[in-house]
Amino acid sequence: MKKEKDLTFKEYIKIALWTFKITWQISPWATLGSLFSEIISRLRSVVDMYVFAKLIDTLISIATQEGAEVKDLFPFLLILLLINLFFTLVGMVRSYSSRILRRLSRPILDKMAYGKIHSLGVQTMELPDMVNESQKMRDWLYIIVDVDSNIVRMLSFAVSTIFTGAIIITKIPIVIPILIVIAIVSFLQRKHFFKKDFDWNTNREHLMQKRKAFWIGGRLSDPRDIGEISVIGAFGFMDKKFTDFFTYFNSGLLKIMKADSLSGFLVSMLSNFGILFGYMEVFGLLLGNQITIGDTTFLLTTITSFYNGIEGFSAEIVAFRDFVMKAKQVYGFFNLESVVSDGDFKLPRLEEPPIIEIKNISFHYPNSEKSIFKDFSLTIKKGEKIAIVGENGVGKTTLIKLISRIYDPQEGEILINGINLKDIKINDWYKNIGVLFQEYNFYGELTARENIYIGKSMKEIDEEKIIEAAKNADAHNFIKDYKYGYDTIMSERFDDGIRPSSGQRQKIAIARFFYRNAPVAIFDEPTSSIDAESEYRIFNRIYKFFENKTVVIISHRFSTVRNADRILVLHEGKIDEEGTHKELLKKEGRYFNSFSKQAKGYTI
Repeated sequence: MKKEKDLTFKEYIKIALWTFKITWQISPWATLGSLFSEIISRLRSVVDMYVFAKLIDTLISIATQEGAEVKDLFPFLLILLLINLFFTLVGMVRSYSSRILRRLSRPILDKMAYGKIHSLGVQTMELPDMVNESQKMRDWLYIIVDVDSNIVRMLSFAVSTIFTGAIIITKIPIVIPILIVIAIVSFLQRKHFFKKDFDWNTNREHLMQKRKAFWIGGRLSDPRDIGEISVIGAFGFMDKKFTDFFTYFNSGLLKIMKADSLSGFLVSMLSNFGILFGYMEVFGLLLGNQITIGDTTFLLTTITSFYNGIEGFSAEIVAFRDFVMKAKQVYGFFNLESVVSDGDFKLPRLEEPPIIEIKNISFHYPNSEKSIFKDFSLTIKKGEKIAIVGENGVGKTTLIKLISRIYDPQEGEILINGINLKDIKINDWYKNIGVLFQEYNFYGELTARENIYIGKSMKEIDEEKIIEAAKNADAHNFIKDYKYGYDTIMSERFDDGIRPSSGQRQKIAIARFFYRNAPVAIFDEPTSSIDAESEYRIFNRIYKFFENKTVVIISHRFSTVRNADRILVLHEGKIDEEGTHKELLKKEGRYFNSFSKQAKGYTI
């Protein structure tokens, strides 16, 4: 079992300060309120008992006098009432501050997480182990607030221990070292089992298997998955995988918990004897007439508070290690840097499409040594309509991702109007391209209108162009038939939402693309879920709508590419053939063979 390497003291402090800074950003007043209210609340039992002890001594004194009345105790009762009101107010501040930090933290921490992932980019996120690093960050993201709560509790226990210790040392100093030794034993016991529990839970293999198990559990409860799972009879198989892992994992966890509970009970017995020894010392002072009954009551409470303070402080130190080791996963992720550096050249919104030159590039994915391209070159002219075809795995989608600068080639360069793409500010390039990926995003939490508008959401919405885009994508008719038309939520998981078909989702995604209306338009299998008649109409509109723009189309359907200015046939990362549809048919090569096979099943 690979164990997590412990942190240095400096690292503990650095991560703790980092979490405090984030909590402070969430709410400075709630952070301060939590700190001071926790410290003050920790002293309540001692303050209450001190006033109560004085009340008892006064009551005994008054009771021995003739003509004593209850009203003689009113000053003490008033003080006791005011103290209770004060601590009630402090408790309210403590509860309010904690709730504020908890309620406000989640959206702020989520925003930090997705902002960081966005800044790292796809190429960084697909590095080996990055999925695990990202998941560990997600697993422990919300523990940031817990770290600060833990530090606040540590400080409050420390103040309580110092305060009560200062009282005890004036009367029975011998009790202090005895209780400290017992507290050290308790600390070592807690530390040992916290570490075993932490190592068991954060073991790399366990984390991976737990993630798989929860993924399976999610599938078994997701209405979109249970249909196929039921039909193919996979429920029992997947249920067993879920059950087997947690049977193993929980059995190991139970062993640790049982040993922790037994040893903890023995330490608790030892602490009771230590406190009892302190009580005997106090009773000795009382019998020797060195202290009053009120003082006796106060000292008994103070001894218990002193030990609870030491034990609580030691327990929080142990928990601090656990919290910070988990927060370390978050801290490490947020300090990663993207492997794709942004350029400095500011590219304006282009009035006409650029010349795209791909020169001698070589590329392999970060988690693979297999080359997708090696010394590959291609020039796309202004306003040219390019179609790319080829078998699966030959690099069609990869080429699109390189042009989109989702990835950078390891060798060679991509030039935009003669400027290296790496030198152009990424967001400036993105403003000039529109890419509809094969695995396109569809936003079920948004309305049909918003799903289209998101294609150009940096501008004010244009209702006429929204409808025009929907018509071009063959989507307008079915959208207006929805109960709420363009305001219909695109998922049945929300109130008044609907579940569009896969073809409808793809048409809405294409409408988003029309609405974007970028100088460079790239389609990666854009109509895979759309019927042939709609596909024919959509592509006619694509060629017409983007007449003065550069269009790059990837498709397995030859009916969608036959009107392109130039068709490229990729094979093993190289351009095997290129030309118009008619020219390629005359060559009777790879394109001709593929086209002939597909033509047997379709009407051309």
